[in-house]
Amino acid sequence: MSSTPRQKRILPHRALAALAVTLLGAGSLAACGTDGQAATGEGDGPEVVASTTVYADIAEQVAGDNATVESVISDPAADPHSYEASPTDAAAVATADLVVYNGAGYDGFVDLALENADDVPVVRAVDEFTRVTGGAVADHDHSDHDHSGHDHADEEHGDDHGGAGHEHGGAGQEHGGAGENEHVWFSLPTVAAVAERVAEELAAIDAENAEEYRANARAFADALAPLEAELEEIHDRGHFPYAQTERVGAHLFDAAHLTDLTPRGFLASVENDTDPSAADLAALLDLLAERRVAFLAFNTQTETSVTTRVRDAAEEADLVVVDLTETLPEGADYLSWMTGIVDRVAGALDDAAPLADGGH
Repeated sequence: MSSTPRQKRILPHRALAALAVTLLGAGSLAACGTDGQAATGEGDGPEVVASTTVYADIAEQVAGDNATVESVISDPAADPHSYEASPTDAAAVATADLVVYNGAGYDGFVDLALENADDVPVVRAVDEFTRVTGGAVADHDHSDHDHSGHDHADEEHGDDHGGAGHEHGGAGQEHGGAGENEHVWFSLPTVAAVAERVAEELAAIDAENAEEYRANARAFADALAPLEAELEEIHDRGHFPYAQTERVGAHLFDAAHLTDLTPRGFLASVENDTDPSAADLAALLDLLAERRVAFLAFNTQTETSVTTRVRDAAEEADLVVVDLTETLPEGADYLSWMTGIVDRVAGALDDAAPLADGGH
């Protein structure tokens, strides 16, 4: 694997695809039946395979009409953490001219497929996150990740971490820092950097259209600028408190310098796929009932009985709920998706007051 520019490889796609299916058909990557499967394109231009619709859309913005882009996961309800790629998916990755994915174990099925491939050029978003922010994202193992729900939320277990400490989630912080949050597509500078890297990789593969790829990447970055300005305007008003069921969108909220009041133990339990302690759950429910936060960020793709209870509490308190997903909602592109989320957050803060202590 490499993310460095290179000349276009002449790939016998159908032969390699058949070989990959033969190698993988025995079952190291079993089909889960929850999603449509990626297929290699038949166009004359470069063939790009992305792990999710988020990265596919970013790549499409750069590729324009000069390359074909496929997403391994196309179902907007699929959970990338637990997705098991089929042999056809693996063949698409192995025979691509360029692979774009998140990395850090989030979409580990791509890494598995690349183990059985030649030197396929890749763009890993976590690498771009490190390049533009200086933070690092630790590898996560999601092989046993399951959000099927837990029904023991009222049982006391584990340590009591009911305190709701203030947190900005910066790259170097021990709790909630970047090393614990692999959802880097919610970092707008990172996404712009991904587009730039995709452009450079495609330019190396398809020199004839190099300048168009680069111009498309610049246009994509320019389209993100108003969102970054809106986040900065929120920051200039002060540090507003919020709560979340999972740190999915934390990179976006950090850019606005919002302050997360969610009990640390609650978030840790979600990330460890365990039930929160009764104390942590009670602390979060009290936080919402007392309207001590401006909104609740809610991951709709990993909903459990516990998070549903949290959402119900927010709605009962007439708090804004900002829905987040890990793949593009149906009919949306990346820019419209992020614009909707940022606008929803800004609206939730219209009548809110920043923390008196500045959020520290």
